[in-house]
Order: sequence, then structure tokens, then C-alpha cells
Amino acid sequence: MTGVAERPYEIVIGIETHVELATRSKMFCGCTAKWFGAPPNTVVCPVCLGLPGALPVPNRRAIELSITAGLALHCEIPDHTKFDRKNYMYPDLPKGYQISQYDLPLSVNGWLEIPADGGGAKNVGIIRAHLEEDTGKLLHGQGYSLVDFNRSGVPLLEIVSKPELSSVTEALAYAEALREILIHSGVSEFRLEEGAARFDTNVSIRFREDGAVRWPPQSEIKNLNSLRALEQAVTYESQRLWEDWQAGGEVRSRKAKITVGWSPETGRTFLQRRKEEAEDYRYFPEPDLVTYAPSRESVAALRDALPEMPEARRARFTRDHGLSDYDARILVSDPALAAYFESVVTDGGVDAKAAANWITGEVLRSLKEKGLRSSEIAIWPLQLAGLIRLIANGDINTTTAKAVFADMWGGGDDAATIVDRKGLRQVSDASALAAIVDEVIASEARAVADYRAGNTRAIEALFGKVMGRTKGKANAPVVRKLLTQKLGQG
Repeated sequence: MTGVAERPYEIVIGIETHVELATRSKMFCGCTAKWFGAPPNTVVCPVCLGLPGALPVPNRRAIELSITAGLALHCEIPDHTKFDRKNYMYPDLPKGYQISQYDLPLSVNGWLEIPADGGGAKNVGIIRAHLEEDTGKLLHGQGYSLVDFNRSGVPLLEIVSKPELSSVTEALAYAEALREILIHSGVSEFRLEEGAARFDTNVSIRFREDGAVRWPPQSEIKNLNSLRALEQAVTYESQRLWEDWQAGGEVRSRKAKITVGWSPETGRTFLQRRKEEAEDYRYFPEPDLVTYAPSRESVAALRDALPEMPEARRARFTRDHGLSDYDARILVSDPALAAYFESVVTDGGVDAKAAANWITGEVLRSLKEKGLRSSEIAIWPLQLAGLIRLIANGDINTTTAKAVFADMWGGGDDAATIVDRKGLRQVSDASALAAIVDEVIASEARAVADYRAGNTRAIEALFGKVMGRTKGKANAPVVRKLLTQKLGQG
């Protein structure tokens, strides 16, 4: 694929996001929804295997979470909804049909705000958010394929955006904003790496040619399971459509969209099938389930239970805590991390910027090194606040604090206990340090002469000697101040 600095076409993107809901059991049976990592075909029962005579029973919590997602996305919640059968024959679909929603979804006509390419904000429309059951998973080998039905029947919410994203950057911003909202509202853990969230991305190009607007049929890129894959696949496919048009390829005669897959190994899309239309799925109302009318009282209760949304939390962090937008975005990207920060600052009573620095630095680094989630931070908020307070009070310096932090993570003791046990408290008494500074000045005549001759960097050698004699316990700012004062007197 060739790149262009100024594209001669406009990209038009719509995204269908599939997210598994944060329920304990599957959509229509009592099997656990925590399927990831289980041995193949062990989290199954007659219902999710689609065995004859097995009847579905809807998961109430899945319906509540679906409505919560719709409310968080400013959707309308219709008075009536129902489930439908979507018929298609794939090996990973045990019944030969999927219980989904067609013409009466749970949520419609919403929107999501993202940063716009040209600056400011942009509202991206949400057409619908409908509830369905997930499929099984195919595992491909050399010349064979196996199917694992553990994932089959897990509650799945499909959120369909309008085709209003105009660039890869906006598509990534949309995906990030949607992820944050669903995680903060408790709807989904959005674990892309586990296949619990994935994107079907519709990509087309629009341009002027011979005085007319051309808008060739789109490509639907299926099952993108990372933001990196989303970025690369959309970039590739939009340029491929343009080059195919320029070369007089099949896109000029094609009347309907196609479905393509993405290969990260080759960096290319590949044709999977000609896209089915709604009539190809032969939708009809699910005969084993009744229609459902969400009460206005239950919808109002779910609306009242919505937590603070990410955008509002970021604004509050910058306004009330004086954080930069960058720090606020990192902290709010994970609700557990944001709650940890607030506890350190509010309950621990320490400076917000110092707390943000430690959390976005040492805390996140430790989590990444150990492969842990933000909910698994091994240091209590008040313990981290105690460490920050020791630094602010001049009891330890930052270098010592990092060593203490590592001990806290591994052992569980608070910072003051570790500092006292290891004798790490900083010497900040100017009178005690003055004698050591005098000794160093007296013994390092050459460095002193160089400094007084105009080589200001020579003071670093003297500073290092003082720190060495105190085994790193001297308060660095106090030492520098004493050196400057005493060298200026000579």
C-alpha cells in the first residue's frame, strides 16, 4: 500500500462494537460467563449447546446492563423490545441460529462525544445497542479447525455507530471513549486481549471525480481485537479501495459491501464473503421468549445509578486537583486507578500532583512488570500517601523513596516502618550538615578553585563527596544551598 500526504478521498467509518457483559452467568443458561482460559468445551450445558428440548431463560442482569449502557450513551430506551432468531449456518453457532434483536432493540438513537480532528468536540451518533448471545470460537490448525463452545451463550452487546467517523484518529478516539464509558459504568470489562470485546469496522471512501461525488460500496473488516489492529486495518483498507478504484478494479462494479478479515502477519485484508443483507438472515421473533417491556421506573432507577462518566471525572480532576489533561486521562482510563488516586489524595491528605506522579509512574510500572490489573495494587492508598508525606517533609529523598516503594510492594509494611528499620531518614539539619560540607571543602581544594574560577559544574564533585560521606542520607537541596553559601564566602 502506498501512502499519501494529502489523501484525494475522504474516509467514512462506522463501527459495530461487540462487548461481553459483566455478568456471572451466560445469557440464557446458568453456565458461568467466565469462559476465558477454561479447557475447551467444559463451560457448557444443553442450553448453550443448543440441544433439542433445551429452553432459554433470559439473564435479567444482562438486560439491566444493556439498558445501563444505552443510558450512558444518551440512548432512548423503547417501551417494548423482543428477541429474534438470526439464522445462519456457521460451525461455531451450535443451534444454527443466534438469539439476537432485530427491529426492536433495547436502546436506540444515542451519541458519544469524542475529540474532533479539527479541534473541539464531535458527537458521533449511536444507531442502536442490541443484546444477543455470543458464538463459540474456532481454533485453526494445519489443515483442520476445531470449535470451542465455552464462549457460546455469553451475553453480548452490539453497539452500532453512525458512519460519522472521518479518520483513523477519530475511529481510535471513538473506540477509547466507548471503552472508558462501558468500563466506568460497570457494563463490561472490555478485555480486547481475551476476545471479550471486538470491532467490526465499516470503511468506505468518498471523493469527487468528473464533477460528481463517488461513494463506492464499503468493506466491513471483521473481528478486530485491538486498537492497533483497528488503526492498521482501516488505514490499509481505505487506501486499497482507492487504488482498486483507480485501477478500474471490482469496486467500480460492485453493488454491495464485502466482508474482509485482517491479517496482522501480512499487514493486509483478505476477502471472507459477500455481505449478507438482513433478509439473508431470515429474522423472525424468537418463539421461546416473550416480548419485554422495561418499566419506566426500572429505567429511571438504572439512570439514577449511573456513576460519574469519564469525561466529567477528567474535568473534575483538572479543575479540583489541578492536574494536567494528560495526567487526568491516564488516571481516568481505568476506574480502579482513578478511585485509587482519589483515595490517596482525599483520605491521605497529600498533594494531588505528587500522588498523580507516583501512580502514573511507579505504580503503573509495577503493575505492568507483574502483569497485574489496577484493582490489584499491592500498596494501600494510605500507605502510598504516607510515603509521599515522608518526601514532602524532607525525611527521605526520591531515590530512597523508590527503594522504599519496592519494599512496601513486596512486604506490606508502611513507609515509615521501613525507613526507620533501615535507618534511611534524611539528614536535613543544616548545622549537622555544615560540618561535613566544611570538611569536604577543606579536602577538595582543586574542585573549590575550579568553581571559584568560574567552572560552576565543579560544585557537582563537591556535592557528590558530601552525599557519599552521608551515605546518601543528606537532604540534597540543603547540601546545595550550604555549598553555594560557603563557596561564595571564600
